[in-house]
Amino acid sequence: MVGPAAASAGSTMKLTGLAAVKAAQKDLSPRFVILSGPDSGQLRRLAEAIATRHRAQNPELEFKRFSEDDLKANPGGVEEAISSASLFGGAAIAHVRVSGEKDAASLAGLLERVDKGGPKPEGVLILDVGDIGRSSKTRKAFEDSSHAWSLQLYETTRDELLGVARAEAKAAGVSIELDALAAILEAVAQDTDSVAAEVQKLAVYAGAEGVIDLACVEAVGSGGREAGLDEAIDAAFSGQPALMVQRLEQAFGGGANPVAILNGTGRRVRLLLQVRAGVEGGGNAAEILKHPKMGVFWKRQAEVARQAGLWSRSALEDVLTATLEADGQVKRAGSPDTALVEQLLIRIAKRAERIAKR
Repeated sequence: MVGPAAASAGSTMKLTGLAAVKAAQKDLSPRFVILSGPDSGQLRRLAEAIATRHRAQNPELEFKRFSEDDLKANPGGVEEAISSASLFGGAAIAHVRVSGEKDAASLAGLLERVDKGGPKPEGVLILDVGDIGRSSKTRKAFEDSSHAWSLQLYETTRDELLGVARAEAKAAGVSIELDALAAILEAVAQDTDSVAAEVQKLAVYAGAEGVIDLACVEAVGSGGREAGLDEAIDAAFSGQPALMVQRLEQAFGGGANPVAILNGTGRRVRLLLQVRAGVEGGGNAAEILKHPKMGVFWKRQAEVARQAGLWSRSALEDVLTATLEADGQVKRAGSPDTALVEQLLIRIAKRAERIAKR
């Protein structure tokens, strides 16, 4: 058996972004790996890539997933899985997904034992901590250990999401048009799992060797798109407070998630900032928005161009700051998230209304 690679004595391995992905795909990791980042789908694929490299060296290693519920039901299950002394067969690769420092810290103890000279497990622990903060003691323990890797991914880029969509379409045996790609990314949450699931659903509608086009996206009602969500954001940035409230109530009534609305608001601000930068560089907003990379429906380009002409760069930067602050508040336990989102969009709509009257 060829064992997992270990960093040289006294050295550590901390990689981010593309370097982290390349390492997972090409190199054999040590027996302990921590994964962090905001996109759970990306982290899952990274864990699978790490497992694939190990199983290529030792096919007998089983790949097992553990949730927080599994940890509660059997606190020693992960240690048993990565140990050669398991009662249920040989050692395994354990992919453990946790969301808090408490569960993460309990598993970091397995690494600490090895760092202090204890025996190394025969299996591999892949600890997926999601978007955990830099202050995490567990993350620091992995970063400082010579027996572990720390791999961090960032927010998924538009190009990465497009790549996921194209790959899913290819796997399903269908083709996908540029307008449809833009529509999907406009409608769904900006994570790889949401995009992949949406393309899979559309591929079933399109049929074998079919085409996912804009008509297909609109027919299926892409992305589980909550009624009124885009319309509420449009009304806010166009300076129509009354219409915004009406559309927002419609969105919430259709089951819209406040975080999804905040994500959509943030995307709109960044889009308008991008258009403003292009206009200030001598470009034309309408022409800029026609580019496929901008990801705006052709039917909506005129309205977005009007919004870009209404808002200044400094005003948009103020809105972006307020949106990020609201996002942080919404993610705190017990925060009245629906009220916070409504208050934010009302402030945006009122400000746009004042700007339009000047």
